[in-house]
Parts: sequence; C-alpha cells; structure tokens
Amino acid sequence: MAITARNVRELIDWPLALATIALIGIGIVGIASATGEQAASRVQGLATVQAVWASLAVTVAIATLFLPARFWHAMAYVIYGVAIAALFATLVAGSLGMGAERWLQIGPIRVQPSEFGKLALIIALSRFLSGPRVRINRFWDLARALALVIVPVALIRQQPDLGTSLVYLAVALPMVYFAGLRNLYLFLLLSPIVNAACAFAGWISWLAFCLLFVGMLFLTKPTPTWTVVLIVVNLGVGIVAPILWNELTPYQQRRIETFFNPENDPLGAGYQIIQSKVAIGSGGVWGKGFQQGSQTQLAFVPETHTDFIFAVLAEEFGFMGAIAVTGLLLFVIWRIIKMANTLNNRFASFVCIGVGTLIAFHSFVNIGMTVGLMPVTGLPLPFVSYGGSAMLTDGYAIGLVLSLGLRRFE
Repeated sequence: MAITARNVRELIDWPLALATIALIGIGIVGIASATGEQAASRVQGLATVQAVWASLAVTVAIATLFLPARFWHAMAYVIYGVAIAALFATLVAGSLGMGAERWLQIGPIRVQPSEFGKLALIIALSRFLSGPRVRINRFWDLARALALVIVPVALIRQQPDLGTSLVYLAVALPMVYFAGLRNLYLFLLLSPIVNAACAFAGWISWLAFCLLFVGMLFLTKPTPTWTVVLIVVNLGVGIVAPILWNELTPYQQRRIETFFNPENDPLGAGYQIIQSKVAIGSGGVWGKGFQQGSQTQLAFVPETHTDFIFAVLAEEFGFMGAIAVTGLLLFVIWRIIKMANTLNNRFASFVCIGVGTLIAFHSFVNIGMTVGLMPVTGLPLPFVSYGGSAMLTDGYAIGLVLSLGLRRFE
C-alpha cells in the first residue's frame, strides 16, 4: 500500500502520537524547572538543547513512517551488525563518563551506541523469531535467539554499564514468550537470575532455591539437553556469584547495597534516594509550582534533569503531575501492545512487543528508583529525561511502531 498524506491522516494512531508528544513537552518543562535556577551550573540551558533533540526525534519519527516493514525486515541483521560494531568501537575509543566508557565522540556530538543498540536488537530478534522454520521451544532455536542478546550484553557489560545490559535481557524475554515459549522454559530461563540473587543473600537461601529448582525439574521433566544445560548453568551461577560480585565496580556495589538500606549511608550512597523521596513526598497533591520546589532548586536532589526528573515533576506538580506522567506512559505502552495483537505481519508484531517492553522497563526502573523500589541504575525516563541519544532512540521507536500500524492490514 502506497503511503500518502491522506493515508497518514486516516490510519495513523493519533492517540499514541499525541500522548508521546505530551510526554516530550512535559519533559522539556521538567528540565527547564530543574535547571532554570542553577545559573552557575553546567546544565543551564539544557531545556533548549532538549527541545532541539526532540525536534530531531520527531523528524526521525516522521521519516520512519514512509519506510515499510519489508525494509526493516531486509535490513534487520545489517542494522544489528552496525550496532555491534559501534558497541565494540565504544570499548576501543569511547569517551569516559560516570565511570564508564559509554559514548562515542563524533565531531562535536557525543552519541551513546548502547541506546541505539536496543532497537537494533529488537529488529534483529523480530526477524529471527518471525522466521517460518523457527520453533522457539526447540533448544537450538532458543539458543540462537539468546545468542543475539548475549553479544551486545557482553559488550555493554565491559563498559561497564550494568543497567543498560539488563535492558537488553528484559526486552528479549517477552519477545521469546510472545513467540510461543512454554511457561516452564521461561521459568527456567529466569532461574539463573533468581539463583544469583539467592546466592548473594546467603547459603541458606541458595540451598532453598536449589531444592525448588530440582523439584521443578522433577515435575516438568524437560528434555535431556535442557536438563543438563540448566543444571550446569545454575550450579555455575551459584558457585561464581561471589566472584561476580567482586567483578562489579565499587559504585555498582554501593548502588545495590544502598537499594536494600539507603539509611546506612545517608550522606553518601544513600543520599540520592533519600532526597528523591523527600522531594516526591513534599509535593503534596498539587505540588509547589514551577521552579518552586526547594529540593530541586537548592540542588538537594542530584541529576535532576536525567535520572531523577520524575522527582522534580512530583515535587513541583504534585501527585496529580506524577499521575499524569505515569498515566501517559501506561497509555503509550498499552497502545503499542494492543497494536502488536492487531497486526497481520508477525515481524511487525514482534517489533511492537519489543518496543512496548523497552518503554515499560525503562519507565518501571526509573520511577521505581526515585521512590526507593529499585536500585539507582541511570536508566532515563522515556521521552522525559534529558539525553540526545535516548530521545532519538525513543523517536525512532515510536516512528517505527506508527509506521507498522499504518500498514496493519498488509
């Protein structure tokens, strides 16, 4: 179907597009509030910069509307390969920031390849899972799908950027589940993560997990190949968990420890979470008003324009402002997941599941860390937090979803 201006007006998902624009606008207002009173700070004027990035993101989204699903299907592995090359280049020649090599310097612009890599993984994994001969419950098909995920995760882990590497895993699991993965296999895939957490907690919790795991194997009776691999992997994870802990950088260890008890170090590692919760709680129902939040304007809350932008909005616009942001994010996620179930193209459906999961995971972790429910990971709030790479990726993602929706009957 040829895409014309009339097609766009009639078939585009306007509620999704308008909700996205509303979130972008809210983010620019929040950044302006967070930086407006800090005249001596380097973040002065970032609201204007964010508006420029937002304009570019909208332009990217509009351009993406005119590229059909078959284009993205044909280019999926090429895009993935470019993303892997960029991640490797970041390790070799990346610029340092926040204790990690996460950026590539291209002239006067710094880009974060791990942000663009998320969509590259979604597109490549969508192509693989939509293949006519792929049966996701077969061991080797699932192994090949997971191999697409493990490569970028390993590269990002070396930066080191633990939070972003977890995003790749979080995006992949719902996609393989949507492909028809059995509940048992999903549980067993998640078992190494639970295993590691129990091992960190102590030998008693790890022993309890082992007994539960053996019981699940006995009841479900997976194939011999699955059984051997899962036993080896889980035993290995449990044994090397203390070693993995020592492999984390000191700031990553502090973030995890602070998550469990921020009051142990209120002036150090726990400072961010404590001040964020104070800011959110002090906002009340309607908030203190634009640029009137004491925690924000006096810089008690750090990284207000990026990691803790939600705390700024909650303090200055109150509970109603927080509900508005959360509601818009949930609406965007719902529209994308709903679209995935209405498309006739399996590849397009997988892309929508991946994009919806990406936005949902970022939103849950970012808001969760501002209220003390999640460790501080540095993941931005979609469409709201400051950041050029994240904004362009979000714009590209929404443009891709809208483009697939335009061709929903193909």
